[in-house]
Amino acid sequence: MKHDGLKLAGFDMDGTILEENSSWVALHKHFGTSHIGEASLRLYTEGRIDYEEFMRRDIAAWPEVVTKSEVESVLSRYRVRKEAPETITELRKLHIEPALVTSGIDILAGKVAEDLGIRHWVANGLRFDREGRLLPHGVPRVDPTRKDLAYLKMLSVIGVGPKDTIAIGDTIYDLAFLKSARLGFLLAHTTRVDDPKIIHIDKLTDIFKHI
Repeated sequence: MKHDGLKLAGFDMDGTILEENSSWVALHKHFGTSHIGEASLRLYTEGRIDYEEFMRRDIAAWPEVVTKSEVESVLSRYRVRKEAPETITELRKLHIEPALVTSGIDILAGKVAEDLGIRHWVANGLRFDREGRLLPHGVPRVDPTRKDLAYLKMLSVIGVGPKDTIAIGDTIYDLAFLKSARLGFLLAHTTRVDDPKIIHIDKLTDIFKHI
């Protein structure tokens, strides 16, 4: 069978498993700081700041006092893509373990992983003090354009080789991640790329046409 040897499927979260495109953008919209986030994204995309500085600017743009409960409330409004649960179930029937690799926020990634029964995940972190107040400087674990590095590190811990995996994402930031797996799938609802190594799909369940 085509899926012989496949052991794991790595998913991006924002825009892939979830309908929402970014947990960071959701917080910016809530705090009214979208213009700052957009400016920082341009600088990051142009290579003028690194991802750690990008995160620092995002967090610094928010109000002086932000609580963990407020962040959790904002991020609780997520919507799982309708075919995601079916996709996860079908992968498990093929003995292919699902995983999340996201440059989104760990509070949300942990909740989504719990909801879908995903054991392995990695995301960027926010830090809070003992009173639950947000601290400056997050924990950068997943650089958006080098998501492959976080993915390979996670696979090493699990004990799975990258060529025994598939990867699924939705933006150009995911390309290095997608190319690190045996097969890389790009949801075509936001972008398309001219790359023979990337398989364009319209919905998550389309991966089963190829594995």
